[in-house]
Amino acid sequence: MKNKSNVFKVFLLTAGFLLLSSGFLKAEIDGEQLSADPRSFWYYACAVYAQRMGDTTQALSDFQQAARYDPKSSAIHDRLAYHYYVEGLDYKSVEELQKSKELQPNNVETRLMLAELYANQGEYGKAQKEYQSILQLDPKNVEARYYLAGVLASQNRVDDAVQQYDILLKDNPRAAGVYYNMGLIYTRANQATKAEEAFKKAIELEPDMEAAYTSLGLVYELDQKPAEAIDTYQSLLKVNPESPQVHLALGELYYNTKQDQQALDSFQAYSKLKPDDSTVDDYIGLCYFRLEQYPKAIASFQKLLDSEPANALVRFRLAAAYEEMKDYDSSEQQLSAVLKNDDKSVDAWVRLVLLYDKQKDVVDAQKTVTDGLKAVPDHPDLLLVQAMLYQEQENGDKAGPLYQKVADIELAYKRKQAPEYNVGTLAQAYFNLGALRDKQGKFEEAIDDMKKVLETQPDNADAYNYIGYSYADRGLQLDNAEHYVQNAVKLDPQNSYYLDSLGWVYFKKGKYQDAQAQFQKALANLKSEQKDDAVIYDHLAQTLLKLGQKDGAVVQWKKAQKLDPSNKDYPDEIAKNSPADQ
Repeated sequence: MKNKSNVFKVFLLTAGFLLLSSGFLKAEIDGEQLSADPRSFWYYACAVYAQRMGDTTQALSDFQQAARYDPKSSAIHDRLAYHYYVEGLDYKSVEELQKSKELQPNNVETRLMLAELYANQGEYGKAQKEYQSILQLDPKNVEARYYLAGVLASQNRVDDAVQQYDILLKDNPRAAGVYYNMGLIYTRANQATKAEEAFKKAIELEPDMEAAYTSLGLVYELDQKPAEAIDTYQSLLKVNPESPQVHLALGELYYNTKQDQQALDSFQAYSKLKPDDSTVDDYIGLCYFRLEQYPKAIASFQKLLDSEPANALVRFRLAAAYEEMKDYDSSEQQLSAVLKNDDKSVDAWVRLVLLYDKQKDVVDAQKTVTDGLKAVPDHPDLLLVQAMLYQEQENGDKAGPLYQKVADIELAYKRKQAPEYNVGTLAQAYFNLGALRDKQGKFEEAIDDMKKVLETQPDNADAYNYIGYSYADRGLQLDNAEHYVQNAVKLDPQNSYYLDSLGWVYFKKGKYQDAQAQFQKALANLKSEQKDDAVIYDHLAQTLLKLGQKDGAVVQWKKAQKLDPSNKDYPDEIAKNSPADQ
């Protein structure tokens, strides 16, 4: 027995064909007027039926046949345009819409479809022309004006696009979506303040518009306003507390601003909402690491490593966490595992050398750097750590030429603009070479090397500090010394050692009260970091002595002696400045 639907189709279409040919039936389907050609009507009806049955391929074929018998039907061309679009044949769709427009120039729907296709293909000029033509036919057409603004924005015509949105807002001043799109345009044009105002207005009109909160938060991030971005995302969480992306964005902001506990809370909230996304375990591990909760950091990194066994970066993180726990064997195992998979990993070789060096294992450190240079010959980073090992062993004759070799290799890379060039390695080579020459009594050469550091890396605070302190300690060029140290402090205002250097410059200049203030600030910063330093206590003691405060000076020298019992100067100063009856 034949399929009932097919039988019905044949009956319906045959009846329509007979009635049409007899002149009793007006050719109209779904409100679309067709010509009286029975063949065109037949194929059009077949196409509509196929479309309703979900057979788009047959529908396209039948519409093509309908157009063959009635090439002047705009309705058929519109239908063909739609099906070509569905098939991904945009250029064919454009052709059909152009034919339809020629037949019915005032058909707004056809022009809207054509304009959209032009815009999708990046032909913004043609799209703009179509939208403007529509607005001439229908000045109140909201859709045409809305998309015209988008097309103008795509051509970076920000003011023209905003003008179109302003027209829309005159008719509907509470259109939150229009303000939102204005915000997007201003964002693209790097007009952060105007973008911020537009997004805020959209939120004011539609407090539940999540996209406006998200975009406003991104504007603040791009404008380097993390506190405002955090507030915005927190407000969005009140609208949608289950948004994983918002928790992730907050986590990253908190992490980047070193609010580690808040970052951890946000990442964990994200993980609960997205339990299958193991990548956030890396962030969670990093938060635990910075919070010095190393076992939890290891657990998070290990979880990520279980899902990505070949992830070398995670192994590096595990190695660092184990090292902080002084579990050097486990740290070594992770680094060795990286080298087993990739013996060209310079980072793994360097970290392994430094791990042995930290344990005072000179033999394994030297062997590892030698093995590394066999795997990656003459790599500057490996040569650098090899030179550092020689310098630690006070073998300056070997360390100095190696530092120079590293600098020469990096300079050659720089001249060739090679991707291997590493400005950090070059700066470190010069810095270490300068420190080595300073120890060898080659002061002028040491200063020249430090100045080369600054030529290479103008924001290297350590080099500024080294030069300034070196001049001050020798009582040389004190104004120049202050200039260098002040540059270091500007780059890192809370660095206790830079503050100590500034205090020492003031001491040498005879500005003892200024010196005292710097030393006390330096010690307070160290205390907040649970650290201490004998040299700074000594500097403060010498300053207090100059200010006539012998008792205070003795107190400071006693603190210095406790931290550094091997220094013979401290007990001498204590004895010399203590009251006779003590």
